[in-house]
Amino acid sequence: MGVPHLYSLEGRIGRREFVLTQIGVFVGWYFFTFILIVIGGAGFASQTGVRGMWEAVVNVGGYLAAGHAVWISLAAAVKRCHDRGLSGLMLMFAMPPVIGQLWLFLSLVAGPGEADDNRYGPARDSDALSEDAALA
Repeated sequence: MGVPHLYSLEGRIGRREFVLTQIGVFVGWYFFTFILIVIGGAGFASQTGVRGMWEAVVNVGGYLAAGHAVWISLAAAVKRCHDRGLSGLMLMFAMPPVIGQLWLFLSLVAGPGEADDNRYGPARDSDALSEDAALA
């Protein structure tokens, strides 16, 4: 699929690719945050002596990494909604605290995608094979 596919809001992805993308974003963000903590001195700037240029590098790097992580995660969720035959705007239902996250899990992770072509793209052969194999 490639890196540009991570940033695209078009197309469809299956459950496995969605979950692996979310895990990858979490792990990548975790390690990048660790690196920023090490560069930043793991404490208050006044106590560690990190000032000026390095403080700016840590702040800008954190904002850029957060932006990438949020965009990739959102793009994967939109493509997963497309696989279910839903608009990406359905992610607005994930906003209410508990009920939203429950809907997000049940719909995007536990729910199967459409087996046929839909308005968002052609059917994915890999999902159909994995679901048939799970039923057998």
